[in-house]
This record gives sequence, C-alpha cells and structure tokens, in this order.
Amino acid sequence: MSKLTDFIGGAGAGLLQNAETITGATGTVALDFSDNKAYIITQGAADLTLSIASEVDARNEGVLVFKRDLDFSATFSGIGVYDPESIINVFSVYDSVSFSVTAQDTTPVGIAFNNDGSKMYIVGESNYSVFQYTLSAPFNLSTASYDSVSFSVNAQDTSPVGIVFSGDGSKMYITGFSNKTVFQYTLSTPFNLATASYESVSFSVAGQDAGPRDVAFNSDGSKMYMVGSSSLSIHQYTLSTPFNMSTASYDSVSFSVSAQEATPFGIAFNNDGSKMYILGFSNDTVYQYTLSTPFDLSTASYESVSFSVAAQDTSPAGIAFNNDGSKMYMLGLTNDSVYQYSVSPTSFSTVHVLGNYKTLTTEYAI
Repeated sequence: MSKLTDFIGGAGAGLLQNAETITGATGTVALDFSDNKAYIITQGAADLTLSIASEVDARNEGVLVFKRDLDFSATFSGIGVYDPESIINVFSVYDSVSFSVTAQDTTPVGIAFNNDGSKMYIVGESNYSVFQYTLSAPFNLSTASYDSVSFSVNAQDTSPVGIVFSGDGSKMYITGFSNKTVFQYTLSTPFNLATASYESVSFSVAGQDAGPRDVAFNSDGSKMYMVGSSSLSIHQYTLSTPFNMSTASYDSVSFSVSAQEATPFGIAFNNDGSKMYILGFSNDTVYQYTLSTPFDLSTASYESVSFSVAAQDTSPAGIAFNNDGSKMYMLGLTNDSVYQYSVSPTSFSTVHVLGNYKTLTTEYAI
C-alpha cells in the first residue's frame, strides 16, 4: 500500500491513504463509496464484477485504482463517474533530489548517463560543451559531483542541444540546433570524456526539421530518432552500420506529438522499445507513448499518460532514465538543475467516482 500511494498524484490522491486492497477476488464484489472510500485492485479474474450500488452524493467521492491488464468489469448503478479514463495518472513522483549544474553552464539542455549510472553528462548551450560528473552511488543524484572534465563542441555547432552515447560508450553524438545536424565523436576510453575527439562524421536532419532538439537510438544502434521542435514530430532513421552516422538515412517515418505538446524537447525509450517518452517544454510535461512493434515509430500511439514536472522546473529541456526504468531524470533550464524521480513499476488506471456529475446505468468494461 505505501509504495503504491507514493506513486499516486493528482485529484483524489489523499483518498488512497486508507484504501482497501482487493486481491484475487472472484464473483461480485460490492464497493461502497458513501464515505469517501478508495479501493485498489491488484489482482483480478475474468469473472470478477464490481458492483457499485450505493448512492454517492455531492459530499462524497471515491477512487478505484486497478492494473490496466486486469480482466474484470464494473457495474455502476445510480452514481456519477467523472472522467473514467484516467483521472489519476500513476507515473512518477519527485524524489526531492536535485543537482545544480549552473557552475558549469547556465543553459543546460541535454542529459545522458553511462551504462552503470556512475557517470552523468550534461551538454550546455552557453559554453558549447559537454560536462562529466561522477555519481558515487549509481543513478543517485544526491551523490553527484563534477569531474572537472569537459569537452567543447563549439567547432561543430554553437547551439548543442542533445546528447546520446552508443551502447558501449565508444561513441558520443551531439545534436546541433544551429546546423540542424547530428555530430559523431569517438571516446578512446569508453564514457571517458577526456578521451573524446570529433570523427568528422555528421548527418543533417534539416530535411525533416529546422529545429532538432534531441536524438535517441534503439538498443542495437540500427535506428535513430530525432525530436523536431518545428515539425512537432519524431522522425525515424536507419543506420545500415549500427551507431555509424555516415550510414544514416531517413526512413520517411514520423510521428506527430502536436496534440500533446507545442515544443517537444527530449526523447527516451524503455529498454525493449515498447514505450517512448517525450519531454514537452511548453507544458512542462512528460508524455508516454506505446509502440505496438518495438522501436517502430509507425506503430506509435499516445497512451493518455503524462506527468507534470512544472513544480520542479518550468523550462524542462532534457530527459533520461536509469537502466530498469525505475528512475527518471529531468534537466531544467530555469534552475539549471537535474531532478530525480521514482517511476511506478506497474501501469495503473483509475475510475474516479464523484456524486452528482452524471449517471451510468450500464456496465462499464475496464
């Protein structure tokens, strides 16, 4: 219970503190929302029916939280249902942990980690450089410190905005806003910025977007994805030789996020490519998408799941996750800081029941 309530945010969150958990029930289970009650369903069955027969008046409200993949139905009788799709998005919670990079750059715009979370990298637009940090406890921002190691990319672009590494850390890629180009660098010692050098290899994305903000790769480096702030779309590319920018070509595949965000800035994927996350600069929000075919942008769709980071920074610019997706990191321009979040390991949906809103008398399939 405590872990789940930690991940609940938004309307009705307080109701879950004393919620009743339903696990492995079958048949008909009657729910009573007459006293601002909340229920959490963690395990269901095909023959489980939730019967909500008690009258809910204007003084009372309730919350029903359940795993999205559970198979059961709810029969609503004589009550109101307010936004049954997702009144509470169970996504992330701020860890109250942040790390300032303002001493290195006052316009930090891109963030990346090495594989084990012992190193963090920030690209700064003010000083046209990448900065390297050590985390003595992997992926724990509270243990971060500056390595006094930086690498200038000014010779390639005066507005570097995105950063990503190859899987083995031997290559680094910088997204250049001014030249609308992705630049490739070699690190003779993997993930050691002190050994970085420009390979004189680059790839222009100007044909797809005049305002590229960030790039990401699939797991094997055969696909690249670019966030375009002008087209408000994600664009997909193929690299015939993995992680080799000289072999890149546009797939003529794109996905618009304009319905969610007017200024998309950052991009990240989960490990298996079934989820994509877009960081929105205008709405200060992270949006979650599903790809029915992993890493295939043509199969992407919005999940109607989002998480606001406005309480931490109103100019979010970069996003990254740890290896297992349990931690999220947002780089903010307003405070020149990185913020750490815990991410719910399980996807939940909710039904928020509110008196005197509207009445449903038919069965609602969840």
